[in-house]
Amino acid sequence: MRAPILGPGVSGLVLALCALTLALHGIDSWAAANSPSLHGLIMWAGTLVTAPDMLPRQPPTPPLAGFSPYVLHVFVHAGWWHVLLNMGILLAVGSAAAAGFGRGVSAAAGFLAFYFTCAIAGAALHAVIHVNEPTFMVGASTAVSGVLAAAGWAGGGRAGMLRLAVPWLLVNALIGIAGIFYSIPIAWAGHVGGLLAGMLLYPVFVRVFRQG
Repeated sequence: MRAPILGPGVSGLVLALCALTLALHGIDSWAAANSPSLHGLIMWAGTLVTAPDMLPRQPPTPPLAGFSPYVLHVFVHAGWWHVLLNMGILLAVGSAAAAGFGRGVSAAAGFLAFYFTCAIAGAALHAVIHVNEPTFMVGASTAVSGVLAAAGWAGGGRAGMLRLAVPWLLVNALIGIAGIFYSIPIAWAGHVGGLLAGMLLYPVFVRVFRQG
């Protein structure tokens, strides 16, 4: 079954994921102004830091032996514009990607597993590319990039996936090239990693988890 990329209905699961992300950013925004300790805890657990030993003051290792930011970075954002942009794209394309899994508990688990796998893939590629360069990465765009490719798969098969994924891949490749000469605060490698995971793995996840 193929779903329209911009379908008339919004997936309840996608809506809940957006609501949770916005709520957590709201908590972090409040904490930044009112509770530095809570804000620091959120940033510690959710910010991916590369080459921390090269920083003037090395930050403590995040939870789970440093693995937590690879997952939790999707809930931490640099500001309201950042989170609203990511959630707007997720709302636009996420329902088509979720529809590919069908309905039910297994379908919901499959979409969430896919979402966070794309996030981990994006964070991992960012960490590899910047292994010798101190950077800070937050934001759901790693996972959302994967969902973009998934929406293409769901709406038009391989051809549909390529129509959506290739332009975004080229944009980020250009950002990466420009970053050699100019400092650009965009996690292009995270986008590429999440996108590649979506391009390659969405059919596999659907095959494993699909119901209905």
